[in-house]
Amino acid sequence: MKKIVNIFGVLWSVLLVSCGDFLEEYPRDLLYVNSISDLSELLVGDGYMISREIGEDEDKGETTIASWIHLMDDDVQLSSKPVYWESLGNALYLGYYEWLKLPGTSENGSIENDYVWSGLYEHIASLNVILDEVEAFQDAGSDYHRVKGEALFLRATYYFWLVNLYAKPYASGTATTDLGVPIKVSSEVEDKDFVRDPVADVYDLIETDLLNSIVELKGIVQPSVYRANESAARALLSRVYLYKGEWEGCDKQCDTIMQATYRLQDLNTLSSNSSILSSKSPETIFSQGEYRLNAMVGFKSKVTYALSNDLEAAFLDKSSDQRYSLGVELSSYGNYPSKFKRWSDGGVSDCNLIRYAEVYLNKAEALAMSDEEEGAREVMNSFLATRYSAGSAPDIQSKTGKDLVDFIRNERRLELCFEGHRWFDLRRYSVSSKYPDAKPLKHEMRVKDSGIAYGYYELQAYPNGGWVLPIPTYELQFTDGNMVNNERPDPVYVEY
Repeated sequence: MKKIVNIFGVLWSVLLVSCGDFLEEYPRDLLYVNSISDLSELLVGDGYMISREIGEDEDKGETTIASWIHLMDDDVQLSSKPVYWESLGNALYLGYYEWLKLPGTSENGSIENDYVWSGLYEHIASLNVILDEVEAFQDAGSDYHRVKGEALFLRATYYFWLVNLYAKPYASGTATTDLGVPIKVSSEVEDKDFVRDPVADVYDLIETDLLNSIVELKGIVQPSVYRANESAARALLSRVYLYKGEWEGCDKQCDTIMQATYRLQDLNTLSSNSSILSSKSPETIFSQGEYRLNAMVGFKSKVTYALSNDLEAAFLDKSSDQRYSLGVELSSYGNYPSKFKRWSDGGVSDCNLIRYAEVYLNKAEALAMSDEEEGAREVMNSFLATRYSAGSAPDIQSKTGKDLVDFIRNERRLELCFEGHRWFDLRRYSVSSKYPDAKPLKHEMRVKDSGIAYGYYELQAYPNGGWVLPIPTYELQFTDGNMVNNERPDPVYVEY
């Protein structure tokens, strides 16, 4: 079997090497599969992302994981003495922090490859082949359902990331006309230039894939949290419904997950050097991909990006909030995130992590937005008891309406910071049908080594400003102009 999988790798490397052609797959007669085991191996090798920790010396920016998403929101700022160590990745990341019109531009002005766009579509291409070929093995029993269910979940995950990075946030009034990303769900070669499908169509595909994944994965027990199960599919679907403003659908998915074996980790029981995030945590539902936060943000004597003053102020009581004492490391150059401390503790991704805490927050927000406020407060009280020291949890019994929703949103920020949620949340809040909240962001600039502030970049409130990433230059060129780019303005810069 090993030889067959290696042949697949060679085929992919040849056929996916030129820019833009990852939407064109090879004919099925080039594919040789003997058993469901072959497809399972291909799923692990080309469907899932590699799970590993990336250190600063290894970080070259070539990754499918969009960890630079942490640098675009309001949870970070340059430290008081930013240290730009010599790595390609760090130079490229600064463009996302500054919301440049073309982020990912190196210091010499050249446009680097957008490994996220190309990498996600390469994964999708592999999954399309698997989903086409798996139907020949329906007599393989549970393995057939498992492989099919995992592939559907992964394809939904990758389209979720694509549409939320390279398209406008889902808005019910315009989703059918807003340009999303190209949809490709077959392994057959199509002699055409792909165009961008509407945001609504992409979300419909994601929802359909997840619903089908739930059916296929029902009753499947996976060997680890690095393989998707039914709860992972339901959790992501609850997030999709939350983004769409379909509160009832979100609530139902969360209820089903709450009947499973997961539980909230009482942070009061963890030691001071414990990782909040871990594959061994009772909260972890699923994880795939790299943990690269330390390589990108920095830590200890190399703190490049620190917690922003805005995020620091969002913690209502630092002395009793265990997420602050366990998940924030104090430094003279700026405090930095330390929710995850050692890969040996059980490595998880800083972006593609699904955990039980999000299920609670999704459900609470959905209930509050549906005016089921008593239920929302009940969910939040159960959650808060595991995050604050005994007797110190905020009293929310009098919170109603927008006040309650704002509280839940703030708790979501504190709980899920540096896990790939905040940028997407800020976008969806801006277009929310109820209690919309569009806010401008500011990122201060500092002189290397001295740390003297000399100005700031401002991202105007949505829909103004660069809230949508540009389509990669190579993709625009490959499609001969048929692919419409996003209008991304230059950022506003103010000098002190």
